Amino acid sequence: HFYARPIVLYAHLFFGALALLIWPFQFNEKLRNSRKTLHRWMGRSYVVFCLSSGVAGFFMALSSTTIDARTGFAVLAVAWIYTTVQAYQKARAGDFAAHKDWMIRSFSLTCAAITLRVLLPVQLIAGVPFETAYIIISWACWVPNLMLAEWLVRRKPAISAASA
Repeated sequence: HFYARPIVLYAHLFFGALALLIWPFQFNEKLRNSRKTLHRWMGRSYVVFCLSSGVAGFFMALSSTTIDARTGFAVLAVAWIYTTVQAYQKARAGDFAAHKDWMIRSFSLTCAAITLRVLLPVQLIAGVPFETAYIIISWACWVPNLMLAEWLVRRKPAISAASA
């Protein structure tokens, strides 16, 4: 069903791959601190890549085989766009601690592409029929990633009133 909309498919794949390629540089603290202008331009590029791939992914989700898979992938696309926009807005506002938290969330959703490609073959090898595996993967490729990201964001020790 993906080939019914080849431009949407290729936009999703191309921009999603670019978003995945850029992250090691964005989370590298040494590079981020020494090359702030580069970090900003790569960050802006990441936002464009995520928004482009996310919008395309949303339209791809609409052609998924079942309502369950459509919903899973559509919610992923919306969450990816939302977290990326939040990260961008926090950076623009100068709230870099919140920006980092939202980037962790956004990147966890970017990694849904990797999780999907790991878990789907595992399910098929385990004997789960493709139709069932596809529904499971529409949620399993991103919900655990986002849960891990949220745990990472929230596990940081709170700043005490005395040190603030």
